Amino acid sequence: MALEVSTSPIENIKAFRKIAESNEWTITSHEGSRLVDRFAIIMPMAQSARTLGLELLDGPLQGLEMHSWAETKGSAGAINMAAWTIPGGKGNEQAREIIREWATSLPRCPWKWSFGERSKIGYLLPVFRRSRKTFAKLGLTKWEKQ
Repeated sequence: MALEVSTSPIENIKAFRKIAESNEWTITSHEGSRLVDRFAIIMPMAQSARTLGLELLDGPLQGLEMHSWAETKGSAGAINMAAWTIPGGKGNEQAREIIREWATSLPRCPWKWSFGERSKIGYLLPVFRRSRKTFAKLGLTKWEKQ
């Protein structure tokens, strides 16, 4: 499950790390790269993006992973991504609860961008509505800082 978020990859990883540490789960970190598409005028170009990730090694959600990276879709501005690998698939309610807890523990609302960010990325992109709908499917329509 990939989520487009307004928070940085470092903020995303920190929030997940704090949840894992508060539950006393063992984690391992990953650093790597991911091939992403960047559109230059009319043609997509392959580009590499640096990824940060964490994986739970024990606990009831052993194998749950989160990877986060920043991806430049157009000529300027990056969209941050948080991808979750859920053991048992998207129907795993425990994992969905952790994702909800993660989203509410972020320093700002993950599905809302400022006017300046939207203008830089591309104000009319479908990313903003798609992100809000994805979080709504997870049961998050309001965001309150924990």
